[in-house]
Order: sequence, then structure tokens, then C-alpha cells
Amino acid sequence: MLDSNVHDLIAANPPAMAVILSRIRSGHLTLITTHVQRDELSQAPDQKRQALMEIYDLCEVVPTAGAIWDVSRWDEATWGTDKPNASMDALMGGNPNHAEDALIASSTHGSADILVTSEIRLASKIRRAGWTFDVWNWSQFLEWLES
Repeated sequence: MLDSNVHDLIAANPPAMAVILSRIRSGHLTLITTHVQRDELSQAPDQKRQALMEIYDLCEVVPTAGAIWDVSRWDEATWGTDKPNASMDALMGGNPNHAEDALIASSTHGSADILVTSEIRLASKIRRAGWTFDVWNWSQFLEWLES
């Protein structure tokens, strides 16, 4: 799963985009996303929104694993169970500004193997919240693409 902020990095790196497209076509990469990323990307400035949405369109859209009032689109969300909901609450730490990160993390846990993000602190927040999936930064993702 790609965090919303990674779409900018892909758009700025045509060679990486070419490898991503090749890996998707060959079946060696499946990108997963939710409405949360779409909602965040749709707020990008006009001049770059189209490029970001083209990357989003390469992804398989899944419902969020869990729902948060005022963020979730109810027809694109599932009700979470106790453990993931507790992990979302822990990641948010009482701050509703982290609701999108919590939904992306919960959805990664439910639908993907790896979350790629450029947010430095997000990986440690995810660990403290009790999730165990891999979190890669942009450099790790590029290294995997080049392997």
C-alpha cells in the first residue's frame, strides 16, 4: 500500500514509474489503496492532481479496515474488530488529525504486506499501535524496485 505522500515521489521519478508499471504488468507488484488516499490526492493543486490520480488509478481499491466518523466514506469502509480498532485509536493518540494515517495503517494490516511512506515517524507509531506489517520508506521501495 502506498501512503498518499508517496504518489508525489513516484510522479517526480519517471524511471521509478516505468519500473512500477512493468512490475504491475508482470504480476510482481499489486498496489492496494483506499478512498482515504483518493480523498487526500484530490486536494492536491490542480497542476499535479492529474499525475497523482493516474498513480492512484494503478491501484486496487479496497474498503478501509475500520471506520472513523467524519473521515470514512461509509460505502467504502468496513466495521473494524476490537483489535484493529484499538490499534487505530492508539495510532491516533486522541488526535483526529491522524485519522487518515490510522485508516491507511489498519487497511494495510488487513489487505497488504507493506506500507510505503515518506513520513519518518509513522513507522514507529504503527509499531507502538501494535501492527506488525512492514513499513518501508521511499529508499527501501526504490531498492526493491531495482532488485
